[in-house]
Amino acid sequence: MIKFINAFFIFIIATLINWVGIELFSPLDINIGTMLAFSIIMAGILNEAGGYTFAFMSGLFLDFFSDVLFGGYALVFTLIMFIFYHIDDKIDFKDIGPQVVITAALNVLCVLLYGVCGLIFTGNFLWQGLKSFAAGSALTGLFMPFIYIFVTKYLIFNVLKKNNENKNLF
Repeated sequence: MIKFINAFFIFIIATLINWVGIELFSPLDINIGTMLAFSIIMAGILNEAGGYTFAFMSGLFLDFFSDVLFGGYALVFTLIMFIFYHIDDKIDFKDIGPQVVITAALNVLCVLLYGVCGLIFTGNFLWQGLKSFAAGSALTGLFMPFIYIFVTKYLIFNVLKKNNENKNLF
């Protein structure tokens, strides 16, 4: 039960940081993928069922604020986690370089997949704009090491730290 409470606590912190990111960067027309970054971190900590659940709930949270395609972010985040779990064992995600590159690339893929979902379900490709696409992906990648350190040093209880290597959560 303590493991679930810790994951839920991290989700609440992720939503607050997402809100702050929206408030800071929306006047610049930049969409930062903080919920995606937290989902990627939790996918590295949790087992596949826990990672998929965290990513789905993060996407569903974003869908509640979207007025275009309800369920699109939940679907795209789940697909992104599917890709992440296939490359997770091939990279050392604890280093800063892979964190930045993989997160920026997955954010690019997330924006493109969301646009394709819009094309499939609404008939229009949902495009956020080139500025938001490029700057948002770059900033998401650059913020990832700071978010990773914040989560792994301060937000994970000792129970999760012990299970981090084995991915025995949920």
